[in-house]
Amino acid sequence: MTDTVSALDLPFEQAIRFFREKAKVTTKTWTDVYAQVHSRTFMVAGAATDALVADFQTAILKALEKGTTLSEFRKDFDAIVAKNGWSGWTGEGSKAGRAWRQEIIYDTNLRTAYAAGRYAQLTDPDVLDYFPGWQYHHSGSLHPRLNHLAWDGLQLKADDPFWDSNYPPNGWRCGCFVTPVSMDGLARAGKKTWDKAPSLNYVPKKAGGKIVEVPEGIDPGFEYNAGKAWLSRTAPGDETVAAAPGVIERFAGAAMRGALSNPHTHIPAAIAPAELADAFAVPTRTEIRLSADTIQRHSYHPEATPKAYSEIVEYAVSEGDFYIDDQKRVSALVEYDGKMWQIGFKKTSKGEIYTTTVHYTHGSKRRQLERRGRNIVKKRK
Repeated sequence: MTDTVSALDLPFEQAIRFFREKAKVTTKTWTDVYAQVHSRTFMVAGAATDALVADFQTAILKALEKGTTLSEFRKDFDAIVAKNGWSGWTGEGSKAGRAWRQEIIYDTNLRTAYAAGRYAQLTDPDVLDYFPGWQYHHSGSLHPRLNHLAWDGLQLKADDPFWDSNYPPNGWRCGCFVTPVSMDGLARAGKKTWDKAPSLNYVPKKAGGKIVEVPEGIDPGFEYNAGKAWLSRTAPGDETVAAAPGVIERFAGAAMRGALSNPHTHIPAAIAPAELADAFAVPTRTEIRLSADTIQRHSYHPEATPKAYSEIVEYAVSEGDFYIDDQKRVSALVEYDGKMWQIGFKKTSKGEIYTTTVHYTHGSKRRQLERRGRNIVKKRK
C-alpha cells in the first residue's frame, strides 16, 4: 500500500503518463478537440499533418520529463516550424503571434498534465483516507479573474461536484491549483464542516463557431476535470471522443498511414451498453477503444476506411445485434448504408474493451453465428 506522505511526494510519473497516453490527432481549429476529449488526445490548433503534431508532442513530453523551460521550448518550436513549414499562429508568422502561440501550447499542456497527475495522486485511496478534502488556491496573479479569486481558500470534500467542472486549470494561463486538506487541517482553519460549494451559474460563451454553456468564471474548453476524465476510463458526458467531429477519422487515417509512432496508441470510439458490459463482466459505460495497431492490421479490408471507423463502431454499439461465443469473443452485426457489417470486440486482462475488426459481411452471417451455438447478447426487433 502507498502511504499518505509518499503518495504525495512521488516523482510526477502520473503527469508524464497522462500526456504520453494521448493519441495524436490533426486539427483545423481549436474546437475540433474540445473539453474532456483533451484528456485522451493531443492536438495543436491548426496543426494539420501527422509529422507536425508528433513533433510538438515530443517537445512537450521532453518538457515534462526533463523540465524544459519555456525559453528552451521556444527553440524547439522554431525548429519544428522550420522543419514542417508551418505558420499557424496569429499575425501570419509575426514575432508577437509566434511568442503568444508558443506560450499557450507550452503552458496549457504542462498545467493540464500536472493537474491530471496531481488529481491521480490525491484520489489514491490511502491519500483520501487522510485527506478527504481539497482547498482551492488562487495563483496570486496581479490581474486576477474575480471568480477564481473568490474561490481562493475554498475547502470542499474531494467528491464535491464542484470539482467536476472547476478543478483547475480553469482557463488560459490559469495558475490556480488544489492542495489536500485533512480533518485536522479543516479544524486548524477554524471550520467544523466543509465549505458549501458556490452555485454554478452557467453562461453562454463563444467557442470557435459555436456557443457553449460553461460555469461563470471558466474559459470555454476548460469546464472539465482533466484527471477525472483521464482516470474514468470512459468517454465522459456528451463531449465524448466519438462526438468530436473528425477526431476518430483523423486518428484512423494516421494509423493506416503508419504515422503513429506507438502502435498501442488508442482512442475511445464508443461506450459499452449494459448488454455488452455484462457479457464482458465490466462496468457499464466502459469505453470501447480503437488501437492504431488493429486499424493498421485490418487496413487491407477496402471497406475499413477512416470514415467507417468513425461512424460504424458507435452505430453498431447502439443498433447492432451482439453474439458471444464460449471463448468470450463478441461480434456485432449491423446493417448500415445498405450493407451488413461485422465488428469484433475483445476484453483484455485489465478489463479494457477493444475493437478487433471492422468489415463487410454477407447476409447469411447471422444464421452461421446462430448455427454455431453463439448466444445472442442483444437482439433488436
